[in-house]
Amino acid sequence: MPSSAEKPLVILEIANNHMGDIAHGKALTNAMAEVVDAYREHFDFAVKYQFRDLNSFIHPDYKGSDLKFVKRFEETVLTNDEWQELIDCGRDNGFMLIITPFDETSVARTLKFGVDIIKIASCSLADWPLLEEIANAGKSVIFSTAGANQANIDNMVSFFTNRDVSATMMHCVGLYPTPYEQLNIGQIAYYKARYPGLRIGYSTHEDPSLTSTGGTAFCLGARVFEKHVALETNSYGKNAYSASPQDLDTWLNELRQTVVSVGLMDAKVENTEAEVLHLRDLQRAMFVKHDVPANTVLTRDDLYFSIPYAKGDYVANDFSKYVAFTTTEPIPANKSVNESNCQLLDSRSEVLDIVRKVARFTSDAGIVLPKGAMLEVSHHYGLEKFNETGMSMVTVVNEEYCKKVLIMLPGQNHPEQYHEKKKETFHVVHGSVDLVLDGDSKVAKPGDVVTIEPGVRHAFSTSNGCVIEEISSTHFVDDSYYTDPAIAENAKRKTFINFWTAAG
Repeated sequence: MPSSAEKPLVILEIANNHMGDIAHGKALTNAMAEVVDAYREHFDFAVKYQFRDLNSFIHPDYKGSDLKFVKRFEETVLTNDEWQELIDCGRDNGFMLIITPFDETSVARTLKFGVDIIKIASCSLADWPLLEEIANAGKSVIFSTAGANQANIDNMVSFFTNRDVSATMMHCVGLYPTPYEQLNIGQIAYYKARYPGLRIGYSTHEDPSLTSTGGTAFCLGARVFEKHVALETNSYGKNAYSASPQDLDTWLNELRQTVVSVGLMDAKVENTEAEVLHLRDLQRAMFVKHDVPANTVLTRDDLYFSIPYAKGDYVANDFSKYVAFTTTEPIPANKSVNESNCQLLDSRSEVLDIVRKVARFTSDAGIVLPKGAMLEVSHHYGLEKFNETGMSMVTVVNEEYCKKVLIMLPGQNHPEQYHEKKKETFHVVHGSVDLVLDGDSKVAKPGDVVTIEPGVRHAFSTSNGCVIEEISSTHFVDDSYYTDPAIAENAKRKTFINFWTAAG
C-alpha cells in the first residue's frame, strides 16, 4: 500500500441505472457491495447518484417529448421516499454517498440526504450559478474535466481554492464508450504537475473489457476512481460503458494488484531480510593479504575481495570512505574480516546529519546553492569535533578566478591558516563572523567586504552562524597552511558529498 492518510477512493456511478425501479436499484447496490467487500482493505468505496429537479431542469415545451435525455430522465425519476430507501441501502452496505446535482434546487436536496461529497459533472464545469450554490454547501467536491479547455480547468481550481473548498479533479473523456486510443490517461501526470497538492482522479467511460486502466491511472498519480456500474437482468439491459459485477471484480482486482505491487511512493521501502541475505551470498567478502595484528585500522592496501561469503563476514559493499575497520584480534593472511575479529565504525550518519544542518541553515538564510553542488565538509580535528571546529563550503567555480560559498554553523570556528599563492576576498552575506588577521581582530557583518592578502594568517569564528562568499584567485589544493601541525597530520580532515542528494 502507498503510505497515505487515505486509501484510494472508488466511486460506483449508478446514474440512472437504477432504471427508476427501486427494487432494481437496491439489487444493483447489493450486488456491487458483494464484489467490493473483498477489496475494502485497499480502497474506500462510494455510490453516486444524479439529482435533477425535472420541474425546472426540463423546459415546459419539451416535457413528455421523445428527446433522448428528456425521455430517459422522466422514465427513471424516483420520489424522495424511494431515494431515501435506495440511499439507506447504500449506507447499510458501507458505501459513502456522493450525489451530482444538475441544478440549484438539487443542491439543497442533496444536503437533506446527508451527502458526503458533491460531484460536479463535466457538463456543469462552467455553470457558475450552480457552482456558486455548490461552493456554499460546505461539502468537499469532485469535478470532472471532459470537454473542458485549460482556462476552464484553471478557473475551477482557482474557484475552489479561493473559497477554501476541498476539491478533487477527475480526468475524464466524454465519449461513451471511450476508445482506448482516446483515453489520454497521461493527462493525470500533466494535472499532477500543473496543480501540486490537488488530489487527481480518473473517471472512466471505456469498455469494461479494458481492465488495466485503473492501474495505469494509479501509477500516474490518480487516487480517486469513478466507474459506471449496472446490473443486467431479463428486464433491463446494460450499456456499453457500464461494468457488471463481474466486470467490476476483474477491474478492481487488477487495480489492487497494481496498488500492492507499486508499494511505497513517498519514502524508501525497507528491504526484507530475505532479499538482503540473498544478495549477500553473491557479494565479495573481505580478506586480508597478510598477517594483521590487533588494533590495526585496515586500509585498501591490506585487503582483497573474493567469494565466497560466510555468515558474519564483511563484504566489499561495506568498505567505503565513511567506514573505519579496526581489528580486535590478529587476523592471519587470507582469512576473512568479520564481525568477530574486527570492529566497524560508520561515520555516514554523522556526515548526513551535518549536511542536513547545513541545508536547513542555508534555506533559512535564503541562500540558494547551485544544483548538484558538491559540499566540502572540513572537520580539522575529526567529525566528532565538527560542531566546534569545522566549516562547509561549495566551490562554484575554480578557474583563473575562484568563487566559493563558505558556511559556518552557530558556534563553529575555523583554525588559523594562510595561503602563499591565493589572494581572497570575503563578502559576508548572512550572519556575522569574527575575523583574526595576523593577530588583529575585527567583526564582519552582512555586506562587509574583507580582502586577505597571500601570507596573512587568518582564523574566523561565528556565534550565530554565517555565510560568506569568497572570491579569489585560483585555489590550489596544496596552498592551505595551518599553523597547528596536528591538522596537517590529519589526512582525512575533509569529506566530499553531493549536497542535494544527501540533503534531500
